[in-house]
Amino acid sequence: MHWEVDIVKLQAHLPAGLEVDTYDGKAYVGIVPFVMKNVRPTWFFSTPFVSTFPEFNIRTYVTKDGIPGVYFLTLEAKSMVTCSYAPKAYGLPYRYAKGKVRKHGNNIHWNSSRDNGKLNLVGSTEITGEQTQAKSGTLEEFLFERYSLYTNKNGKVMRGYTHHKKWDFQDAKVTVTENSLTKSFDLGIKNLLEPDFVHFSPGVRVRTYSIEIAERIGTDINRDFLFLDGDCGLCHRLATFMDKRMKKSANIGYRPNSSDDAKRVIASMPSSYIKSDTVYLIRNGKPYMKSSAAIRCLLYMKWHYRVLYPFCWIVPLPLRNIAYNIVARFRHKIFKRPQVCSFRID
Repeated sequence: MHWEVDIVKLQAHLPAGLEVDTYDGKAYVGIVPFVMKNVRPTWFFSTPFVSTFPEFNIRTYVTKDGIPGVYFLTLEAKSMVTCSYAPKAYGLPYRYAKGKVRKHGNNIHWNSSRDNGKLNLVGSTEITGEQTQAKSGTLEEFLFERYSLYTNKNGKVMRGYTHHKKWDFQDAKVTVTENSLTKSFDLGIKNLLEPDFVHFSPGVRVRTYSIEIAERIGTDINRDFLFLDGDCGLCHRLATFMDKRMKKSANIGYRPNSSDDAKRVIASMPSSYIKSDTVYLIRNGKPYMKSSAAIRCLLYMKWHYRVLYPFCWIVPLPLRNIAYNIVARFRHKIFKRPQVCSFRID
């Protein structure tokens, strides 16, 4: 079910850095009653009474740096495990709610209740149309075909990618008898009991990936970046050493820590990273610093350097960082400062 909403009121619910995505100048929220089925980590199997549960989410459509995605205002789920784990691991606003989704032929009955009956969503759906897929440029494509989600984890905007086949869907009708859940967000919806658009889908198998920091440099989302001290002779030697020995498939750029690009990305990292004055590596959207960043630089180099990578992990992290801190402290005395920052920036 989708409703057109007030853009200004919707933007107030989004974290800084995310923009409302619109279709023909209009913003929408979707309310999706459905069943999460056989949810599990890739390496594990489905667990009875844990992996399958009803869920009711309120989602909207956002964009950041040209990458469209979904942002959830709430995810109401009848799963204590999910509601405990997902907010900590992903920053997703899961809340435990009692609910049911029951399908009988072409009719689905659904209801959700939270906070002792204060926030409810109750109604039924009748499937009426033939099964189809969204055509290019249509509203349905805008609403359904999104392959990333954004979260607000510890005050930082994070992005996670998803993969699935195109949605199969059908037109449908609904009867909404109560919708105090959506009302609580004050989105400027004229009639909470009558959605503007209704669709039904039999579902799709989805694979999700770990969240990563949403800030990026440039348009290549697969590019990694190494942030180095621009006035450090050791950092210049590291960048030059790597460049001359880089494997052909390496996709990495460099920036001085003092550059605007680096500052913006570092500001999106966890607070413990922001406070450190060190080398940072952004690899596959995840930040690493100090010795953990330095060791991973081997992965961008030719094979006879990459074989050293597993041996470096034999040394415990505390000892590695002690050695790193000692070198970092005296680096300006050992290595001559460059007059200008001369490592590759592209």
